[in-house]
Amino acid sequence: MMTREREAAGTLGVALVGFGTVGQSVARILIGGAEGLRLVRICNRHVARKRVAWVPERVSWTESIDDVLTSDVDVVVELIGGTDPALEWMRRALEAGKSVVTANKQAIAHHGTELFSLARRYGGRLGFEASVAGGIPVIRGIQEGLAADEVVRIQGILNGTCNFILSALASSPLAFETVLADAQAHGFAEADPSADLDGLDAQAKIAILSAIGLGRRVDPSAIECRSIRGLETGDFDAARTLGCAVRQVSTAERMEPAGVRAAVGPALVRLDSRLAQVEGSENVVLVDGARGGQTGFVGHGAGGDSTAVAVVADLMAIARRDGHAATDCFPIDGEPQAVHPMGARPYYLRVSGGTAAATQLAACGVSVARSLDVANGCVRLVTAAVTGAEVEAAIETLAAGSTRISAALPMLDGAGGA
Repeated sequence: MMTREREAAGTLGVALVGFGTVGQSVARILIGGAEGLRLVRICNRHVARKRVAWVPERVSWTESIDDVLTSDVDVVVELIGGTDPALEWMRRALEAGKSVVTANKQAIAHHGTELFSLARRYGGRLGFEASVAGGIPVIRGIQEGLAADEVVRIQGILNGTCNFILSALASSPLAFETVLADAQAHGFAEADPSADLDGLDAQAKIAILSAIGLGRRVDPSAIECRSIRGLETGDFDAARTLGCAVRQVSTAERMEPAGVRAAVGPALVRLDSRLAQVEGSENVVLVDGARGGQTGFVGHGAGGDSTAVAVVADLMAIARRDGHAATDCFPIDGEPQAVHPMGARPYYLRVSGGTAAATQLAACGVSVARSLDVANGCVRLVTAAVTGAEVEAAIETLAAGSTRISAALPMLDGAGGA
């Protein structure tokens, strides 16, 4: 509940939990003046080292989450990431009747049902715009701007780290590990980049978009993920020959009467597609509606300032008593819906064993539509449209013999497909 002083002034008291890059950007916006909002507390470990002169003296600093949760703040902004202890702190804040704003994609994707239920039960609101695509207002854009449409498909580039690495690999002869080290040195990749490279970050984000856009809540771990590790310079050369670029693409498609098709992984996309035109650490989300066609959201998917814009936008919506900040559009009833593999499509394969590989693949039931030149003992093939299961069966069969498939990239049909 708001204090009488803040209620009279028409402002919400905000507590920041986490004063890292994003937290500091949020604080600067709030201190600089955000209508209806007032920063009153900052919680972080090692406060003595974190204090900065530009934060006004009226703001209280603490290392104890209990100081925040038992105070009269109206909104808790959780920016520490991960699920432990962030999830428990969000639970306690909501149970205390406070609203919560978070950029925590894993907590929302894996524990959203519980958190949204608590928000509704105790009268708080849960803002999570920053959990997907950083500063791009895709969640609010879908909830409000596309409310009259029937969303049938969502596809995008949801991980800036992967897009930075893939863009760099496409424009230089450097090895994957060299580009990754450069991304880490410039702050575009974490010290442990596994969640980004192996698709787990994007997996959580596409699960959130499935719930919000398709109305289909799913278990994120049921969504197939393929890593971008192992890509070689020759794969990018082959992509250019095919008139394509390599991108980490996340897709979710609505099925009737229930369920979704979904996947995350490296894909070949046409150079003239919206997916190929997003470079560096940018994100793009393409939303297909049955009535309005395709709507695109493009912008910076990471970074302190851009993510802070999304966080403060949620705070402002709560201050305005905006109904959408209550996340009424997130489905919480029933069990998660089934996740199915993507349908038949062409695949790009890098195969050792020379030109005989096409014959061997055909014997496994996978016909080849196009063969590219052989380099370093590998032939690069494009298959006819097949399902992932058919490709996996062929890979398993060939792996038992002399031929080895080193990489498989689905070539997406439809928007941006090859």
